[in-house]
Amino acid sequence: MRSFATALLVAFLFTSPARGQSLADMIDFSGYIESDTRMILDNYRGLNPGGFGDLELNRNEVNLRLGINPNDQVRAVVDTRLRYFGFSQAEQLPDLIERAKVDPYSIYLDEAYFAARGVIFSNLDLRIGRLIQNWGAVDQFNPTDNLNSRDLSDPLDFTKKVPNQMVEMSLYPAEWIDLTVVWVPVFKPAQLPPSANLAFAVEYDQAGCFKKAPIPPLSRPQMAELVDYFGSLDPCSMHFIDPQVRVLDPGRNIADSQAAAKAKLYLGPLDITLSYYYGRFGFPAAYTAVAYATPRMDEPGAQDIEYIAEVTYPRMQVAGLDFTYSADWLFGMGFMGEIAVIFPEQVDFGLRAFRGKALEIDMAHTNIPSDPFVKGTFGMDYSLPFGLYLNVMYVHGFFDEFNDMYGLHDYLVAATEFKFFDDELAFRLAGVWDITQRETGTFTPTVTWVIVPSVEIQATGIYFIGDVDPPETDGFSTYDQKWRFGQKAAGRNVASLRGRITW
Repeated sequence: MRSFATALLVAFLFTSPARGQSLADMIDFSGYIESDTRMILDNYRGLNPGGFGDLELNRNEVNLRLGINPNDQVRAVVDTRLRYFGFSQAEQLPDLIERAKVDPYSIYLDEAYFAARGVIFSNLDLRIGRLIQNWGAVDQFNPTDNLNSRDLSDPLDFTKKVPNQMVEMSLYPAEWIDLTVVWVPVFKPAQLPPSANLAFAVEYDQAGCFKKAPIPPLSRPQMAELVDYFGSLDPCSMHFIDPQVRVLDPGRNIADSQAAAKAKLYLGPLDITLSYYYGRFGFPAAYTAVAYATPRMDEPGAQDIEYIAEVTYPRMQVAGLDFTYSADWLFGMGFMGEIAVIFPEQVDFGLRAFRGKALEIDMAHTNIPSDPFVKGTFGMDYSLPFGLYLNVMYVHGFFDEFNDMYGLHDYLVAATEFKFFDDELAFRLAGVWDITQRETGTFTPTVTWVIVPSVEIQATGIYFIGDVDPPETDGFSTYDQKWRFGQKAAGRNVASLRGRITW
Protein backbone atom coordinates (compact mmCIF):
# COMPACT_ATOMS: atom_id res chain seq x y z
CA MET A 1 0.00 0.00 0.00
CA ARG A 2 2.93 2.35 0.76
CA SER A 3 4.44 1.71 -2.70
CA PHE A 4 1.07 2.44 -4.32
CA ALA A 5 0.79 5.78 -2.55
CA THR A 6 4.37 6.66 -3.51
CA ALA A 7 3.75 5.87 -7.18
CA LEU A 8 0.61 7.98 -7.16
CA LEU A 9 2.47 10.91 -5.59
CA VAL A 10 5.34 10.69 -8.11
CA ALA A 11 2.88 10.57 -11.01
CA PHE A 12 1.12 13.63 -9.64
CA LEU A 13 4.31 15.66 -9.06
CA PHE A 14 5.57 15.04 -12.58
CA THR A 15 2.26 15.97 -14.20
CA SER A 16 2.43 19.59 -15.30
CA PRO A 17 -0.76 21.58 -15.01
CA ALA A 18 -2.03 23.52 -17.97
CA ARG A 19 -1.03 27.15 -18.09
CA GLY A 20 -3.14 29.22 -15.73
CA GLN A 21 -4.64 26.16 -14.04
CA SER A 22 -4.41 25.99 -10.26
CA LEU A 23 -3.83 22.85 -8.22
CA ALA A 24 -7.40 23.00 -6.93
CA ASP A 25 -8.71 23.04 -10.51
CA MET A 26 -6.72 19.92 -11.35
CA ILE A 27 -7.97 17.68 -8.54
CA ASP A 28 -11.35 16.41 -7.37
CA PHE A 29 -11.46 14.20 -4.32
CA SER A 30 -14.41 12.27 -2.91
CA GLY A 31 -15.15 9.22 -0.82
CA TYR A 32 -16.82 7.87 2.28
CA ILE A 33 -16.22 6.13 5.60
CA GLU A 34 -18.72 3.44 6.52
CA SER A 35 -19.28 1.14 9.48
CA ASP A 36 -21.63 -1.85 9.08
CA THR A 37 -22.64 -4.42 11.71
CA ARG A 38 -25.07 -7.27 10.94
CA MET A 39 -26.81 -9.89 13.03
CA ILE A 40 -28.28 -13.21 11.90
CA LEU A 41 -32.05 -13.52 12.42
CA ASP A 42 -32.62 -17.23 11.79
CA ASN A 43 -31.67 -20.67 13.09
CA TYR A 44 -32.27 -22.71 9.94
CA ARG A 45 -30.51 -21.19 6.93
CA GLY A 46 -26.92 -22.19 7.77
CA LEU A 47 -25.12 -25.47 7.13
CA ASN A 48 -25.97 -26.52 10.69
CA PRO A 49 -28.95 -25.47 12.87
CA GLY A 50 -28.49 -22.39 15.05
CA GLY A 51 -26.86 -19.03 14.63
CA PHE A 52 -29.61 -16.65 15.68
CA GLY A 53 -28.07 -13.56 17.27
CA ASP A 54 -24.58 -14.22 15.89
CA LEU A 55 -22.83 -11.27 14.29
CA GLU A 56 -22.33 -12.04 10.61
CA LEU A 57 -20.55 -8.80 9.71
CA ASN A 58 -18.53 -6.19 11.60
CA ARG A 59 -17.04 -4.23 8.72
CA ASN A 60 -15.38 -0.83 8.46
CA GLU A 61 -14.62 0.60 5.04
CA VAL A 62 -12.89 3.68 3.66
CA ASN A 63 -13.42 4.70 0.03
CA LEU A 64 -11.13 7.22 -1.66
CA ARG A 65 -11.74 8.46 -5.20
CA LEU A 66 -9.20 10.80 -6.77
CA GLY A 67 -9.56 12.52 -10.13
CA ILE A 68 -6.70 14.42 -11.78
CA ASN A 69 -7.24 16.74 -14.75
CA PRO A 70 -3.86 18.01 -15.98
CA ASN A 71 -5.57 19.71 -18.94
CA ASP A 72 -8.95 19.89 -20.66
CA GLN A 73 -8.32 16.74 -22.70
CA VAL A 74 -6.97 14.32 -20.11
CA ARG A 75 -8.37 12.84 -16.91
CA ALA A 76 -6.99 10.12 -14.60
CA VAL A 77 -9.12 8.38 -11.98
CA VAL A 78 -8.19 6.15 -9.02
CA ASP A 79 -11.02 4.67 -6.94
CA THR A 80 -9.95 2.44 -4.04
CA ARG A 81 -11.41 0.91 -0.88
CA LEU A 82 -9.71 -0.19 2.31
CA ARG A 83 -11.89 -2.72 4.14
CA TYR A 84 -11.39 -4.07 7.67
CA PHE A 85 -13.51 -7.12 8.43
CA GLY A 86 -13.70 -6.77 12.21
CA PHE A 87 -13.32 -10.46 13.13
CA SER A 88 -10.06 -12.06 14.19
CA GLN A 89 -8.87 -15.00 12.07
CA ALA A 90 -6.30 -16.21 14.60
CA GLU A 91 -6.67 -19.95 15.20
CA GLN A 92 -3.20 -20.89 16.49
CA LEU A 93 -0.89 -19.11 18.91
CA PRO A 94 1.56 -18.08 16.12
CA ASP A 95 -1.36 -16.33 14.38
CA LEU A 96 -1.48 -13.82 17.24
CA ILE A 97 1.87 -12.47 16.09
CA GLU A 98 0.46 -11.43 12.69
CA ARG A 99 -1.63 -8.26 12.56
CA ALA A 100 -3.28 -9.46 9.35
CA LYS A 101 -4.67 -12.44 11.31
CA VAL A 102 -5.70 -10.49 14.40
CA ASP A 103 -7.25 -7.64 12.40
CA PRO A 104 -7.73 -8.82 8.78
CA TYR A 105 -8.24 -6.34 5.98
CA SER A 106 -8.37 -6.15 2.21
CA ILE A 107 -7.61 -3.46 -0.39
CA TYR A 108 -9.87 -3.08 -3.41
CA LEU A 109 -8.93 -1.10 -6.51
CA ASP A 110 -12.33 -0.53 -8.10
CA GLU A 111 -11.12 1.75 -10.89
CA ALA A 112 -7.77 3.04 -12.15
CA TYR A 113 -7.84 4.46 -15.65
CA PHE A 114 -7.04 7.44 -17.81
CA ALA A 115 -9.33 9.12 -20.32
CA ALA A 116 -8.36 11.28 -23.28
CA ARG A 117 -10.76 13.43 -25.29
CA GLY A 118 -10.29 14.35 -28.92
CA VAL A 119 -7.95 11.48 -29.84
CA ILE A 120 -7.16 11.66 -33.58
CA PHE A 121 -10.57 13.24 -34.17
CA SER A 122 -12.23 15.89 -32.04
CA ASN A 123 -15.25 13.63 -31.46
CA LEU A 124 -13.31 10.48 -30.50
CA ASP A 125 -12.63 9.66 -26.82
CA LEU A 126 -10.47 6.93 -25.31
CA ARG A 127 -10.40 5.25 -21.89
CA ILE A 128 -7.83 2.64 -20.89
CA GLY A 129 -7.33 0.88 -17.57
CA ARG A 130 -9.27 -0.79 -14.79
CA LEU A 131 -12.91 0.08 -15.44
CA ILE A 132 -16.48 -0.66 -14.43
CA GLN A 133 -19.00 -0.41 -17.25
CA ASN A 134 -22.72 0.16 -16.69
CA TRP A 135 -24.75 -0.75 -19.76
CA GLY A 136 -28.51 -1.00 -19.96
CA ALA A 137 -31.44 1.19 -18.97
CA VAL A 138 -33.21 -0.44 -16.02
CA ASP A 139 -32.28 -0.55 -12.34
CA GLN A 140 -29.84 -3.40 -11.53
CA PHE A 141 -31.49 -6.18 -13.58
CA ASN A 142 -29.65 -5.59 -16.85
CA PRO A 143 -29.39 -8.60 -19.22
CA THR A 144 -27.52 -6.44 -21.77
CA ASP A 145 -24.83 -5.49 -19.21
CA ASN A 146 -22.15 -8.22 -19.39
CA LEU A 147 -18.71 -6.58 -19.59
CA ASN A 148 -18.23 -6.61 -15.80
CA SER A 149 -19.35 -9.65 -13.86
CA ARG A 150 -21.43 -9.13 -10.73
CA ASP A 151 -20.01 -8.75 -7.24
CA LEU A 152 -22.62 -10.42 -5.03
CA SER A 153 -20.36 -10.76 -2.00
CA ASP A 154 -22.74 -8.44 -0.11
CA PRO A 155 -26.37 -9.70 -0.25
CA LEU A 156 -27.59 -6.21 0.70
CA ASP A 157 -25.90 -4.57 -2.29
CA PHE A 158 -26.62 -5.91 -5.77
CA THR A 159 -25.05 -2.89 -7.49
CA LYS A 160 -21.36 -3.83 -7.10
CA LYS A 161 -19.35 -5.28 -9.98
CA VAL A 162 -15.97 -6.92 -10.46
CA PRO A 163 -13.65 -4.38 -12.16
CA ASN A 164 -11.60 -5.42 -15.16
CA GLN A 165 -8.91 -4.16 -17.53
CA MET A 166 -10.46 -2.61 -20.65
CA VAL A 167 -9.92 -0.44 -23.68
CA GLU A 168 -12.91 1.75 -24.58
CA MET A 169 -13.37 4.05 -27.58
CA SER A 170 -16.38 6.33 -27.93
CA LEU A 171 -17.32 8.25 -31.05
CA TYR A 172 -19.87 11.09 -31.17
CA PRO A 173 -20.70 11.56 -34.89
CA ALA A 174 -23.85 13.62 -34.20
CA GLU A 175 -25.87 15.01 -31.30
CA TRP A 176 -28.43 12.24 -31.64
CA ILE A 177 -26.08 9.23 -31.61
CA ASP A 178 -23.12 7.85 -29.58
CA LEU A 179 -21.02 4.86 -30.64
CA THR A 180 -18.92 2.83 -28.19
CA VAL A 181 -16.67 -0.21 -28.60
CA VAL A 182 -14.94 -2.04 -25.73
CA TRP A 183 -12.29 -4.75 -25.64
CA VAL A 184 -11.65 -6.78 -22.47
CA PRO A 185 -8.49 -8.93 -22.76
CA VAL A 186 -9.18 -11.34 -19.87
CA PHE A 187 -12.49 -12.69 -18.55
CA LYS A 188 -13.20 -12.34 -14.83
CA PRO A 189 -16.06 -14.27 -13.18
CA ALA A 190 -18.66 -13.02 -10.73
CA GLN A 191 -17.81 -12.89 -7.04
CA LEU A 192 -20.28 -15.08 -5.19
CA PRO A 193 -21.67 -14.62 -1.67
CA PRO A 194 -20.21 -16.77 1.14
CA SER A 195 -23.48 -18.72 1.23
CA ALA A 196 -22.84 -20.02 -2.32
CA ASN A 197 -20.77 -22.86 -0.81
CA LEU A 198 -23.99 -24.32 0.56
CA ALA A 199 -25.13 -25.12 -2.99
CA PHE A 200 -22.61 -28.00 -2.95
CA ALA A 201 -22.85 -28.89 0.73
CA VAL A 202 -23.62 -32.38 2.05
CA GLU A 203 -26.03 -32.37 5.02
CA TYR A 204 -26.44 -34.86 7.86
CA ASP A 205 -29.24 -35.53 10.34
CA GLN A 206 -28.98 -35.24 14.13
CA ALA A 207 -27.67 -38.82 14.34
CA GLY A 208 -24.82 -37.96 11.97
CA CYS A 209 -26.24 -39.97 9.09
CA PHE A 210 -26.26 -38.81 5.50
CA LYS A 211 -29.35 -36.70 4.76
CA LYS A 212 -28.93 -34.73 1.56
CA ALA A 213 -26.44 -34.13 -1.26
CA PRO A 214 -26.37 -31.47 -3.99
CA ILE A 215 -29.01 -32.03 -6.66
CA PRO A 216 -27.34 -32.54 -10.06
CA PRO A 217 -28.84 -31.17 -13.33
CA LEU A 218 -30.17 -34.48 -14.62
CA SER A 219 -33.47 -35.57 -16.14
CA ARG A 220 -36.22 -36.90 -13.89
CA PRO A 221 -35.72 -40.56 -14.96
CA GLN A 222 -32.00 -40.22 -14.28
CA MET A 223 -32.71 -38.70 -10.86
CA ALA A 224 -35.08 -41.58 -10.07
CA GLU A 225 -32.30 -44.06 -10.93
CA LEU A 226 -29.83 -42.10 -8.80
CA VAL A 227 -32.23 -41.96 -5.83
CA ASP A 228 -32.84 -45.71 -6.09
CA TYR A 229 -29.10 -46.35 -6.09
CA PHE A 230 -28.40 -44.27 -2.98
CA GLY A 231 -31.59 -45.55 -1.36
CA SER A 232 -30.11 -49.04 -1.39
CA LEU A 233 -27.18 -47.84 0.73
CA ASP A 234 -27.12 -47.36 4.48
CA PRO A 235 -27.08 -43.55 5.04
CA CYS A 236 -25.22 -43.99 8.33
CA SER A 237 -22.40 -45.84 6.58
CA MET A 238 -21.63 -43.02 4.12
CA HIS A 239 -19.00 -40.52 5.25
CA PHE A 240 -18.62 -37.72 2.73
CA ILE A 241 -15.31 -35.94 2.58
CA ASP A 242 -15.76 -32.19 2.11
CA PRO A 243 -16.92 -31.73 -1.51
CA GLN A 244 -14.48 -30.10 -3.88
CA VAL A 245 -15.78 -27.75 -6.57
CA ARG A 246 -13.18 -26.95 -9.18
CA VAL A 247 -13.50 -23.93 -11.47
CA LEU A 248 -12.40 -24.49 -15.06
CA ASP A 249 -10.14 -21.65 -16.25
CA PRO A 250 -11.63 -20.04 -19.38
CA GLY A 251 -8.12 -19.42 -20.70
CA ARG A 252 -5.98 -16.39 -21.48
CA ASN A 253 -5.60 -16.67 -25.22
CA ILE A 254 -6.65 -13.60 -27.18
CA ALA A 255 -9.45 -15.71 -28.64
CA ASP A 256 -10.87 -15.94 -25.11
CA SER A 257 -11.12 -12.17 -24.68
CA GLN A 258 -14.41 -10.24 -24.65
CA ALA A 259 -15.65 -7.52 -26.98
CA ALA A 260 -18.75 -5.35 -27.11
CA ALA A 261 -20.24 -2.49 -29.07
CA LYS A 262 -23.27 -0.26 -28.70
CA ALA A 263 -25.04 2.59 -30.46
CA LYS A 264 -27.17 4.95 -28.38
CA LEU A 265 -29.78 7.11 -30.08
CA TYR A 266 -31.31 10.23 -28.49
CA LEU A 267 -34.79 10.73 -29.94
CA GLY A 268 -36.33 13.43 -27.80
CA PRO A 269 -37.98 11.87 -24.74
CA LEU A 270 -36.97 8.41 -26.00
CA ASP A 271 -33.44 6.98 -25.73
CA ILE A 272 -32.72 3.68 -27.49
CA THR A 273 -29.53 1.61 -27.33
CA LEU A 274 -28.59 -1.29 -29.60
CA SER A 275 -25.75 -3.47 -28.31
CA TYR A 276 -23.72 -6.60 -28.99
CA TYR A 277 -21.50 -8.62 -26.65
CA TYR A 278 -19.16 -11.55 -27.24
CA GLY A 279 -17.68 -13.32 -24.24
CA ARG A 280 -18.77 -15.56 -21.40
CA PHE A 281 -21.54 -15.77 -18.83
CA GLY A 282 -20.24 -14.47 -15.50
CA PHE A 283 -21.81 -17.15 -13.29
CA PRO A 284 -20.62 -20.78 -13.14
CA ALA A 285 -22.62 -23.61 -14.68
CA ALA A 286 -22.50 -27.21 -13.48
CA TYR A 287 -20.26 -29.27 -15.77
CA THR A 288 -19.15 -32.58 -14.19
CA ALA A 289 -19.37 -34.47 -10.91
CA VAL A 290 -17.48 -37.59 -9.83
CA ALA A 291 -17.91 -39.59 -6.61
CA TYR A 292 -15.34 -42.11 -5.35
CA ALA A 293 -16.39 -44.58 -2.64
CA THR A 294 -13.62 -46.26 -0.66
CA PRO A 295 -14.23 -48.86 2.11
CA ARG A 296 -13.14 -47.76 5.59
CA MET A 297 -10.69 -50.16 7.20
CA ASP A 298 -11.60 -49.13 10.75
CA GLU A 299 -15.37 -49.51 10.28
CA PRO A 300 -16.69 -52.60 8.46
CA GLY A 301 -19.47 -51.79 5.98
CA ALA A 302 -18.75 -48.05 6.04
CA GLN A 303 -17.21 -46.09 3.22
CA ASP A 304 -15.58 -42.73 2.62
CA ILE A 305 -17.02 -40.84 -0.34
CA GLU A 306 -14.97 -38.21 -2.12
CA TYR A 307 -17.10 -35.86 -4.22
CA ILE A 308 -15.44 -33.68 -6.88
CA ALA A 309 -17.46 -31.33 -9.10
CA GLU A 310 -16.46 -28.96 -11.88
CA VAL A 311 -18.12 -25.75 -13.01
CA THR A 312 -17.53 -23.80 -16.21
CA TYR A 313 -18.31 -20.41 -17.74
CA PRO A 314 -20.11 -20.95 -21.06
CA ARG A 315 -19.38 -18.73 -24.03
CA MET A 316 -22.20 -16.57 -25.30
CA GLN A 317 -23.14 -13.87 -27.76
CA VAL A 318 -25.74 -11.28 -26.74
CA ALA A 319 -27.76 -9.00 -29.01
CA GLY A 320 -29.43 -6.34 -26.89
CA LEU A 321 -31.86 -3.46 -27.01
CA ASP A 322 -32.74 -1.08 -24.20
CA PHE A 323 -34.78 2.10 -23.93
CA THR A 324 -35.89 4.83 -21.55
CA TYR A 325 -38.91 7.04 -22.13
CA SER A 326 -39.96 10.06 -20.11
CA ALA A 327 -43.72 10.55 -20.42
CA ASP A 328 -44.23 14.20 -19.53
CA TRP A 329 -47.79 13.90 -20.81
CA LEU A 330 -48.47 11.17 -18.21
CA PHE A 331 -47.58 12.98 -14.98
CA GLY A 332 -43.86 12.68 -15.76
CA MET A 333 -43.73 8.90 -15.36
CA GLY A 334 -40.62 7.12 -16.58
CA PHE A 335 -40.64 3.86 -18.52
CA MET A 336 -37.61 1.69 -19.19
CA GLY A 337 -36.83 -1.72 -20.52
CA GLU A 338 -34.24 -3.95 -22.08
CA ILE A 339 -34.21 -7.24 -23.87
CA ALA A 340 -31.29 -9.56 -24.60
CA VAL A 341 -31.27 -12.39 -27.13
CA ILE A 342 -28.57 -14.79 -25.93
CA PHE A 343 -26.82 -17.36 -28.12
CA PRO A 344 -25.14 -19.75 -25.64
CA GLU A 345 -22.52 -22.44 -25.89
CA GLN A 346 -23.95 -25.88 -25.16
CA VAL A 347 -22.90 -27.39 -21.84
CA ASP A 348 -23.38 -31.12 -21.22
CA PHE A 349 -23.29 -32.30 -17.61
CA GLY A 350 -21.71 -35.65 -16.73
CA LEU A 351 -21.95 -37.67 -13.50
CA ARG A 352 -19.93 -40.73 -12.56
CA ALA A 353 -19.68 -42.79 -9.39
CA PHE A 354 -16.98 -45.36 -8.59
CA ARG A 355 -16.87 -47.97 -5.85
CA GLY A 356 -13.23 -48.81 -5.62
CA LYS A 357 -12.21 -49.09 -9.28
CA ALA A 358 -15.63 -50.23 -10.47
CA LEU A 359 -17.76 -47.69 -12.38
CA GLU A 360 -21.31 -47.99 -11.01
CA ILE A 361 -22.99 -44.82 -12.33
CA ASP A 362 -22.37 -43.09 -15.65
CA MET A 363 -24.91 -40.44 -16.63
CA ALA A 364 -24.93 -37.44 -18.94
CA HIS A 365 -27.50 -34.77 -19.75
CA THR A 366 -27.54 -31.43 -21.53
CA ASN A 367 -27.49 -28.75 -18.84
CA ILE A 368 -27.47 -25.73 -21.19
CA PRO A 369 -28.76 -26.27 -24.74
CA SER A 370 -27.34 -24.20 -27.60
CA ASP A 371 -30.79 -22.84 -28.47
CA PRO A 372 -31.05 -19.02 -28.30
CA PHE A 373 -33.12 -17.65 -25.44
CA VAL A 374 -34.34 -14.28 -24.19
CA LYS A 375 -33.86 -12.40 -20.92
CA GLY A 376 -35.62 -9.11 -20.35
CA THR A 377 -36.66 -6.43 -17.88
CA PHE A 378 -39.43 -3.86 -18.18
CA GLY A 379 -40.43 -1.29 -15.60
CA MET A 380 -41.62 2.14 -14.62
CA ASP A 381 -40.83 4.68 -11.93
CA TYR A 382 -42.68 7.71 -10.64
CA SER A 383 -41.95 10.42 -8.09
CA LEU A 384 -44.90 12.09 -6.42
CA PRO A 385 -44.61 15.68 -5.21
CA PHE A 386 -45.06 14.80 -1.52
CA GLY A 387 -41.89 12.68 -1.30
CA LEU A 388 -43.14 9.27 -2.45
CA TYR A 389 -41.16 7.29 -5.04
CA LEU A 390 -42.35 4.11 -6.77
CA ASN A 391 -40.40 1.64 -8.93
CA VAL A 392 -41.93 -1.54 -10.35
CA MET A 393 -40.25 -4.00 -12.73
CA TYR A 394 -41.02 -7.29 -14.42
CA VAL A 395 -37.88 -9.43 -14.77
CA HIS A 396 -37.53 -12.50 -16.97
CA GLY A 397 -34.37 -14.28 -15.85
CA PHE A 398 -32.47 -13.44 -12.65
CA PHE A 399 -28.78 -12.42 -12.56
CA ASP A 400 -27.47 -15.98 -12.48
CA GLU A 401 -30.13 -17.72 -14.59
CA PHE A 402 -28.95 -18.99 -17.96
CA ASN A 403 -31.60 -21.33 -19.37
CA ASP A 404 -29.96 -24.35 -17.78
CA MET A 405 -31.89 -27.21 -16.17
CA TYR A 406 -33.18 -24.74 -13.56
CA GLY A 407 -34.75 -22.64 -16.31
CA LEU A 408 -35.63 -18.95 -16.51
CA HIS A 409 -38.07 -17.63 -13.93
CA ASP A 410 -40.27 -14.54 -13.96
CA TYR A 411 -40.03 -12.03 -11.11
CA LEU A 412 -41.87 -8.99 -9.83
CA VAL A 413 -39.44 -6.44 -8.39
CA ALA A 414 -40.85 -3.43 -6.54
CA ALA A 415 -39.54 -0.63 -4.34
CA THR A 416 -41.20 2.33 -2.70
CA GLU A 417 -39.58 5.15 -0.74
CA PHE A 418 -41.15 7.89 1.35
CA LYS A 419 -39.10 10.90 2.48
CA PHE A 420 -39.88 13.34 5.28
CA PHE A 421 -38.45 16.52 6.78
CA ASP A 422 -36.70 17.81 3.65
CA ASP A 423 -35.33 14.33 2.84
CA GLU A 424 -33.70 13.91 6.26
CA LEU A 425 -35.72 10.78 7.03
CA ALA A 426 -36.54 8.08 4.48
CA PHE A 427 -38.48 4.81 4.67
CA ARG A 428 -37.85 2.33 1.85
CA LEU A 429 -39.46 -1.02 1.24
CA ALA A 430 -38.16 -3.28 -1.54
CA GLY A 431 -38.85 -6.85 -2.50
CA VAL A 432 -38.52 -9.52 -5.17
CA TRP A 433 -41.17 -12.15 -5.76
CA ASP A 434 -40.70 -15.26 -7.90
CA ILE A 435 -43.82 -15.34 -10.07
CA THR A 436 -42.90 -18.75 -11.48
CA GLN A 437 -42.65 -20.60 -8.15
CA ARG A 438 -44.99 -18.17 -6.33
CA GLU A 439 -43.89 -19.15 -2.84
CA THR A 440 -40.43 -17.61 -2.65
CA GLY A 441 -39.08 -14.07 -2.57
CA THR A 442 -37.14 -11.48 -0.57
CA PHE A 443 -38.19 -8.59 1.63
CA THR A 444 -35.88 -5.62 2.41
CA PRO A 445 -37.05 -2.74 4.67
CA THR A 446 -34.74 0.26 5.16
CA VAL A 447 -34.84 3.37 7.36
CA THR A 448 -32.30 6.11 6.64
CA TRP A 449 -31.76 9.15 8.86
CA VAL A 450 -29.51 12.03 7.77
CA ILE A 451 -28.48 13.23 11.22
CA VAL A 452 -26.40 16.13 9.86
CA PRO A 453 -25.47 16.98 6.26
CA SER A 454 -23.23 14.25 4.74
CA VAL A 455 -23.74 11.90 7.72
CA GLU A 456 -26.41 9.21 7.78
CA ILE A 457 -27.43 6.25 9.91
CA GLN A 458 -29.26 3.38 8.26
CA ALA A 459 -31.12 0.37 9.63
CA THR A 460 -31.88 -2.30 7.06
CA GLY A 461 -31.98 -6.04 6.54
CA ILE A 462 -33.03 -8.83 4.24
CA TYR A 463 -35.47 -11.65 4.80
CA PHE A 464 -35.74 -14.68 2.50
CA ILE A 465 -39.12 -16.30 1.93
CA GLY A 466 -39.39 -19.94 0.90
CA ASP A 467 -38.66 -23.43 2.14
CA VAL A 468 -34.98 -24.37 2.41
CA ASP A 469 -35.81 -27.85 1.11
CA PRO A 470 -37.24 -28.09 -2.43
CA PRO A 471 -40.60 -29.79 -2.87
CA GLU A 472 -40.53 -33.51 -3.61
CA THR A 473 -42.44 -35.44 -6.24
CA ASP A 474 -42.52 -39.23 -5.87
CA GLY A 475 -40.09 -38.96 -2.97
CA PHE A 476 -37.33 -36.85 -4.52
CA SER A 477 -36.55 -33.41 -5.97
CA THR A 478 -35.04 -32.37 -9.28
CA TYR A 479 -32.69 -29.51 -10.19
CA ASP A 480 -35.49 -27.24 -11.41
CA GLN A 481 -37.45 -27.56 -8.14
CA LYS A 482 -34.94 -25.65 -5.99
CA TRP A 483 -36.46 -22.59 -4.34
CA ARG A 484 -34.93 -19.43 -5.80
CA PHE A 485 -34.69 -17.62 -2.45
CA GLY A 486 -35.62 -20.40 -0.06
CA GLN A 487 -32.48 -22.48 -0.67
CA LYS A 488 -29.71 -21.98 1.87
CA ALA A 489 -27.28 -20.89 -0.84
CA ALA A 490 -29.25 -17.63 -1.14
CA GLY A 491 -28.01 -16.46 2.29
CA ARG A 492 -29.11 -15.80 5.88
CA ASN A 493 -31.82 -13.52 7.18
CA VAL A 494 -29.94 -10.55 8.66
CA ALA A 495 -30.45 -7.11 10.21
CA SER A 496 -27.91 -4.37 9.57
CA LEU A 497 -27.01 -1.12 11.30
CA ARG A 498 -24.63 1.12 9.40
CA GLY A 499 -23.30 4.64 9.58
CA ARG A 500 -21.68 6.62 6.77
CA ILE A 501 -20.07 9.97 6.12
CA THR A 502 -19.55 11.07 2.52
CA TRP A 503 -17.64 13.93 0.96
